[in-house]
Amino acid sequence: MTKQQQPGEIGPAGVDFVAPTALATRLTGRAAPALVLSPLSGRGFDAVTIAQTLQAAAYRGVYYATTRALPDPALVRAEVTRVAPDLVFDLLLPEDMAWLMRTARG
Repeated sequence: MTKQQQPGEIGPAGVDFVAPTALATRLTGRAAPALVLSPLSGRGFDAVTIAQTLQAAAYRGVYYATTRALPDPALVRAEVTRVAPDLVFDLLLPEDMAWLMRTARG
């Protein structure tokens, strides 16, 4: 996406925009998404809190956090893995996002 989307906003087919506080509810009773994507941090949440929510909901998919270049990305990966060992997690830089969007379009 080229701009931040708002929860409930209509996105591309198969994409739901969900507020971090509604994520657990969104995962309950529905087919789990193949991919969860969030900023590394935002108002009232960060990747660790999102990962904890996903872990508690027994999500077993892929979770990416978007970020600018970090001085020690391994530290972030290790902390997320510590709180949510069942997730496949990684960080996406802006150039990675371009690749992801091209891949998603097919």
